Amino acid sequence: MTDWLSSGTWDLGVPERKRFESISNVIVGDSLCDLGCRDATLSLTYARDHPKVRVVGVDLSEDIDWANMMAAKLGIDNFVGMKMDLFDAESLGQFDTVVISEVLEHLPPNRVEEAYTLAQRMAKKRLIVTTPANSHISDPGHKSVYYREQFLRDENHWILGMPHLWIGFYTDK
Repeated sequence: MTDWLSSGTWDLGVPERKRFESISNVIVGDSLCDLGCRDATLSLTYARDHPKVRVVGVDLSEDIDWANMMAAKLGIDNFVGMKMDLFDAESLGQFDTVVISEVLEHLPPNRVEEAYTLAQRMAKKRLIVTTPANSHISDPGHKSVYYREQFLRDENHWILGMPHLWIGFYTDK
């Protein structure tokens, strides 16, 4: 299993590692934008392991500063963390793959569709989305609950290997 780069400010247990591994397995192309990436565990590790891929992590938290510091320390020059609101991220342009993982459930319900649409516009080849499943409501900051049935669309593909605590799918452009 991958040696994930993480700040240690949150629980990176076995299910979370499996979730990240499952997401990593469906990333395509030469550029990746990870919207709402927290400390950029996924995007920073992906940049380290795929040095030819341009990787941008976007988050409002101070953890993104840790990610930039760690990238500099480890010489990961294909990663940059941007401290910005995800609703401003479209200014970064388009990316082959856009990931919006563990984000939608934290947004006010009236902004979820806006965030999803923004991520779709930013993705040139693939949009990857994950949320906790309705059986995994462990965070008081969650404002919405999702069920797999909400995402049953012909264009969506389930991510194989996604632990049962999460819903994960991708859509190709």
